[in-house]
Order: sequence, then C-alpha cells, then structure tokens
Amino acid sequence: MPAMMATAPALTTEILAIAETLRTACPSAVPVAFWDFDGTLIEGDCSEGLSREDGSGFPGLAEVAVARGFSKRFQGPHGRAAFAQETAGVLRAEGHAAANAFIAQAFAGARESDLLDLARRCFANVLGGWMFPGALALWHALEAAGVRCWVISASADFFVKGAAEILQTSQDRLQGIRLRVEVDGRLGPEVVPPLTYGYGKHARMVELLGAMAEREPGRSFWPVAALGNSPATDGPLLEAVAQTRLPAGAPLGVIINPAPDLKFSSFLKPAVFPGRPRALVA
Repeated sequence: MPAMMATAPALTTEILAIAETLRTACPSAVPVAFWDFDGTLIEGDCSEGLSREDGSGFPGLAEVAVARGFSKRFQGPHGRAAFAQETAGVLRAEGHAAANAFIAQAFAGARESDLLDLARRCFANVLGGWMFPGALALWHALEAAGVRCWVISASADFFVKGAAEILQTSQDRLQGIRLRVEVDGRLGPEVVPPLTYGYGKHARMVELLGAMAEREPGRSFWPVAALGNSPATDGPLLEAVAQTRLPAGAPLGVIINPAPDLKFSSFLKPAVFPGRPRALVA
C-alpha cells in the first residue's frame, strides 16, 4: 500500500472530526457524505460484474436480469450475447455515459418492483460478499455518528437499491440512473435527468441537498465528504464537495483504490479499501 494512502479507519476519524467542527459552529447543520457505488462500496461493478485474475468474481446484475427474461428487447438463447454486443457498440460509439444509460434502458417494459426484488436477492446471496469491508465499516460509523450517507451511482437505480439492506439504510438513500415509471409500475425508456455520470452526479447531489432542506426547513445540509473511484465518473462530484465552503471545517473528496499512474485533482485524497480474499466469498 502506498505510504500516502488513507485507510477506512483514518477516513472515519477525519470525516467525523469535520462533521463535529461543522455542528459546533452551526448546531442546526446536518453533515452529509456522498458515495459512488461501483468500485467504491463494492469491488467490481454491480451492473457489469467482476472477473478477477484468479478466476473469482460474479456476474453483473444486468446479465442476470437479461438471463431471467426481464429485458423485452434481449430475449431468448442469444439475448445475453446480443445485449453484451450492443452495449459494447454503444460504448465505442458514444462513450461510458451513454453505455450506462443503455444498460438501464434495456429493461424498459419490466416492472420496477420485480427488478428491485431480483437485485435484493442477488445482493443477499452473492454481491454482498464483494462489498469492501472497510467501506461498510466507514458507512456504518458515519451513519451512527449522524452523518447522512447517500449513494449516487452510474448503475441503474433499480440495481443499486438492492444493497439497501446490507447498508442498513432505506432505498431512497441509494440513487442511480432512473427511468420513468409508468402508472402500472413498468419502466419506460426515458432516463429521468440528470444522468448520474460525471457532472450529472454533481447535479443530482444539488437536487438531493435541496430536497432535504425542503423536508426539514429548520436545518441546513452540508456535504462533508464524497467518495468515488473514477475521475471521469465521479470527479466532478468529488471536486465540488472538496471545494465546498462550509461554515467551519474543510470537506474531503476521496478517490478510492487509485492505480499508481492515475491522474486526478490535487484536491482529492487517495485511499485504499482492500477487497475480500477469494476464500471468503461463495
């Protein structure tokens, strides 16, 4: 581990100190932490899966959902192959943001409740074992100390919400790429803006902070930390939080498990969340 890498216990101490400084200066203030999901709370990608060099890993929820018939567009014995091929084509032609939207839109026509149930079961049986232990410990420590934790993910909303029970939180705290929901509970093809990728994550944070302030007008809500693993996907959110001027104290933007050659803003603090050994995961 590089000498300058922060650990989950060190981040816990630092973020809680920021929160206490904020609340001392402004007793009505509520500290908030925003998290990416894939590569930050979980090793790999909940939508696309994980394939380790040692042969361990898990299939992504998108592949599982297609295989179980939840996509009206990608059906039959060749459905998974066609889905993977078209997703790769969108990625090459239009980039990661469009590809992430395409993955969510592949399930237009399915009932949102059915996909949520699938995601919950997959997290309970498989994906929960791939959550970073340090990330879970940090999440729970912050929540216990009154720091409200939210996820803003570039995975589909109906996938990331499946982790709510493991995180011991409500589904509304986990936000991903949202599709319009029809009156009959089925998903429409339209993405509800903002698309939670890059600057869209920052825009969603602003919306969430505003919604909290509307619900609790006697309190103020301040981002004290943001954690993510990708400068492209998460960078605008992390930098926006790191440069927020709090009533007291300075917030943290944290980049998780960065590669040695990864370029990221000097505003960000690198940290390491080790994954689980293969033997501990079924």
